[in-house]
Amino acid sequence: MPDDGNFDIGAGETYSPIGARISACIDGWHSGQEWNSGTMQIAIRSLATAAIMICLAGASLAQSFQYDRIDVEGNRRIDRASILSFAGLPDSGTVSAAQLNEAFRNISDAGLFADVSIIPSGGRLLISVVERPIITEISIEGNSILNDEQLIEAVESEPRRVYNPALAEADADRISELYRVAGRFSATVVPKIIPRSDSQVDLVFEVVEGRVVEIERIGFVGNRTYSDSRLRRVLETTQAGILRTFVRSDTFVAERIELDKQLLTEFYLSRGYVDFEILSVSTELTRNRNAFFVVFNIREGQQYRFGSVSVASPLEDVDPADFRPQLTMKTGEVYSPEAIEETIKRLEFVATQQNLQFIRIDPISRRNDDDGTIDFQFTIIRGPRIFVERIDIEGNATTLDRVIRREFDVVEGDPLNPRELQEARDRIEDLGYFSAVAVEPEDGSAPNLAIIKTRVTEQPTGSLSFGVGYAKTDGISGSVNLTERNFLGRGQYLSFGANTSKSAKTYSFSFTEPALLDRDLELSLPIAYNTIQIFGQRFEAREFSFKPSLSFPISKTSVFAVLSGIRDYRIISRAESSPIIARDLNRLGRRSYSLGYRVNMDSRRDGFSRLEGYVLQIEQDVAFGNNSYRALKTTGLAGIQGTAFNEDMTLSAVFEAGALSASGQPSGIRDRFFNYREILRGFATNGIGPRDSISNEPLGGNYFAALRLETRFPLGFAQELNLAGGFFADAGSVWGLDDVNCSRAGGAACTVDDSMKLRAAGGVSLFWTTPLGPLRFNLSKAFKTVEGDEVQNFDLTLSSQF
Repeated sequence: MPDDGNFDIGAGETYSPIGARISACIDGWHSGQEWNSGTMQIAIRSLATAAIMICLAGASLAQSFQYDRIDVEGNRRIDRASILSFAGLPDSGTVSAAQLNEAFRNISDAGLFADVSIIPSGGRLLISVVERPIITEISIEGNSILNDEQLIEAVESEPRRVYNPALAEADADRISELYRVAGRFSATVVPKIIPRSDSQVDLVFEVVEGRVVEIERIGFVGNRTYSDSRLRRVLETTQAGILRTFVRSDTFVAERIELDKQLLTEFYLSRGYVDFEILSVSTELTRNRNAFFVVFNIREGQQYRFGSVSVASPLEDVDPADFRPQLTMKTGEVYSPEAIEETIKRLEFVATQQNLQFIRIDPISRRNDDDGTIDFQFTIIRGPRIFVERIDIEGNATTLDRVIRREFDVVEGDPLNPRELQEARDRIEDLGYFSAVAVEPEDGSAPNLAIIKTRVTEQPTGSLSFGVGYAKTDGISGSVNLTERNFLGRGQYLSFGANTSKSAKTYSFSFTEPALLDRDLELSLPIAYNTIQIFGQRFEAREFSFKPSLSFPISKTSVFAVLSGIRDYRIISRAESSPIIARDLNRLGRRSYSLGYRVNMDSRRDGFSRLEGYVLQIEQDVAFGNNSYRALKTTGLAGIQGTAFNEDMTLSAVFEAGALSASGQPSGIRDRFFNYREILRGFATNGIGPRDSISNEPLGGNYFAALRLETRFPLGFAQELNLAGGFFADAGSVWGLDDVNCSRAGGAACTVDDSMKLRAAGGVSLFWTTPLGPLRFNLSKAFKTVEGDEVQNFDLTLSSQF
């Protein structure tokens, strides 16, 4: 600061040597004069003005002050020595105006005083202070959305410390930031003090939370191929709707916009739009500050497809012909980064089989804008000779290191491959145990060594879910399920469940070890206990089952499982029923065993979009017990899923069939097929298949087949509600019995028609993705039935989780 004769002396005031001289002159004039009215007053004012001007002339020359002592007054808790230490002035001598100004600032910056003044007076220098009060208690008032504990954590002011207004204002800003993250941009926080005795105060933050600032509308500019509604489904952020009280993703969070930009970019790139660009994202707050309008300004560019694809290498020990069969990319296919990554992986695998070390695949592209294609040449080169020194894992307070480490294909001493590190990161992220995962190589202890740093942030892995269902035959049913996906940090799955309805009660326990013996083997141990009332309560059974299985992948999209089981089945009460059912129950042993396998192939596991692909599944098991009864049960499923209208509509078709072959005795009721898995929608659980003509009891069948068609599409008027509509049409049947003799002694004639007779139904569906879980309403109409069938026109399924 320049030495201009002026320096600060108090809160909001400016001490001036010239001003002090004016004050002294006026005081001196007052000491010898009396103010009168009229002409005398005018004369006195003139003389006073002249005297003040004389004083000003002397003040302009006064640039230093001499004193022989320093006095301190106003301090109660803070000792004199501390204040003098803050001032940094000599005990006596001569000081300049600039030195006094600096002393004032030093004392003020200590943050202990509400007011400070430094007054030269005769031969002394008086430092006068007003101490700030001590905080006795800090509280929050007016908050309901965020609790006190959440808000107090953001406050840096502390009880039993000196109250600092600047710090309190900063605390208020931090509390406001918490409300901003919660979507309440109109929230205000005002710090106030309540005086107490002995220079103490209570610090109170008065909060006015205001309304949630929602995203009223998400719009797009520049999109020609995909509609606004389709692009909104890509984003994490959603528009506000009727359920805005419960839906939290519709609040505006600036950080989420960055994630939305990434998701939007990945969406377009995976569909061949390599020039896609987000030009800008505008977020406009409405005038009343209760809603945001978000607009993505994008440039799609043209869609590209793969042109010519080749492989080459400058290395003498590499023959490109050995690698060409791994080029799965076809000319004319839509460009996809996933296809390139898969090709690179295949080429590197071949190099490993040929014992070629430090091989890298460099994809060189050439764009042909005229025909919208991209030619690729995969060049096989030799990369730097860098080895993995060690793998360090940080941030896993609960999850064991080995759970994370087994997701790496590389170990200490292996050549470093950046692509393998990326794949490891993806696999760790897919575990679902962590909210953030980073896998990065760092310099090791030598130039040819690297340390793989793995940093994770854990998230909750337990859940409690409730379910409610309704069926015409069983009425309302309820379920509760407690699950832990990372039991004791070992990556194990543990589940307890209970389900109750009018006709059945089920209690289940399941334990899954996903990496048995630290290998890619999944061991599942499900146990269930059921009490079942069947066929209009004609008999009640208790069943205990234990069905362990061991599964492992046989390809990137296929899983093979070995199945086994033990089942104890006991009838605890029985009324008169069909003779066929009675014979089944009498001749079947209480305990049975099974052994089988299941193969599942799902192409949707491989690729960016799970909206398109096919599913193939076949399962076979053999059941046997303590008698001559044997049963071979086979089921198969083939499904295909695709999109239409630029992915605004999802189409699916599923064909499912099953066959039961029994030996030693006719097939048993425990093994036959019923409509228990919604083989055909529009019909009750036991609503189709062969029946006893007298009691109309369903007998099940040895065979079933069904074709299910479905389409799902967004409802534009309810996009913000996460509602979607759909149509479905099912056709199929359950048929075939080994024993059709239902005659009763001395009774009326009984017949069983076990021939294959087609049933069909169709309807509309309403899909609602809620924060509590997915909800589906089916309104159906059976338009092809057989006498005795039980139809079900309405079905509701609700699964809620929190």
